[in-house]
Amino acid sequence: MPRQVPSPTRRGVLLAGAGALGAAGAAAAATAWGRGSDLDDVRGVLRIATGNPGAVFDRYGQALADEASLRMPGVSSGVVPTGGSFGNLRAVLEGRAEVAFSLGDSLQQARAGDVALRGADGLTALTRLYDSFLQVLVRADSDVVRLADLAGRRVTAGEEDSGSRVVTTRSLGAVGVDVGSLDLVDLPLADAASRLEAGDVDALAFVSGFPIPVLVDLGRRTPLRALDAGGAVPEMVRRWGPQYVVGPLPAGPYGLPAAVTTVSAKTFLVARPDLGERLAHGFTSVVFDRQDALARAVPDVRQPTVAAGIFTQPVPLHPGSLRWFRERDRRAT
Repeated sequence: MPRQVPSPTRRGVLLAGAGALGAAGAAAAATAWGRGSDLDDVRGVLRIATGNPGAVFDRYGQALADEASLRMPGVSSGVVPTGGSFGNLRAVLEGRAEVAFSLGDSLQQARAGDVALRGADGLTALTRLYDSFLQVLVRADSDVVRLADLAGRRVTAGEEDSGSRVVTTRSLGAVGVDVGSLDLVDLPLADAASRLEAGDVDALAFVSGFPIPVLVDLGRRTPLRALDAGGAVPEMVRRWGPQYVVGPLPAGPYGLPAAVTTVSAKTFLVARPDLGERLAHGFTSVVFDRQDALARAVPDVRQPTVAAGIFTQPVPLHPGSLRWFRERDRRAT
């Protein structure tokens, strides 16, 4: 079982981060602090790797890019769609994006070298975001009633470079399913919804914020049920550590006959280590200081909290993001 370590405190993170800045980082922070909070003179490019079109990452990322352009008019912002978390991380590491959304377990695998993503151990974090949820849906007329019933079935669980694939296969393995017996179908989310509606796949599994608009639309056209995946969490924690918790999957948005429990995973906003300090600081400000505007653009997306956002261990906070949290801490005291 993975070794348990004490949870860090907010003060500890801020103090440790201050030390991690070093002389060069501290000098940059001091220079930027002297310029104040006006970000009109920030220049650069901010491309956000968002994952599957139509999913929550994609919609939230577009809202962030739009708001960043308003907040920092000298910055060219946009989104880069990919197949999911690993695709997002690859986009950053290959220089096609500056920041990216990633599920925590995908990021952990990449940093540990378990997947072929050279340089992933050097990635930094801007913040922890909302939690994501495993959503396993079947048609209401399906004979599949438990997660374990998917053994040997045809399942779409994101694309090959997605974090959805990792969480889905880990949860199935945790309840005793031989993952090798699955017929895994690589499909983007919109196509996966269409295939489930047509009965061409037995189940659709996806990990994202909740609800996902594509699946809300699917539930309006086709009666659905959700499979309870919460029972897989204790074994997942035993195998891979306390990065998974049990979370709720309400019935309402998808028109489900009943709510279920499911697997919840952390989500992070990560950045290239060479992302400019002022740009990282400004974008972190957009994430937290512009939440009213973001909520109007994507009202069904849960906004991250400052209290949780600073806890990105073991991924270090980018110096610009750390500066924003330290300034916020000063204002609050």
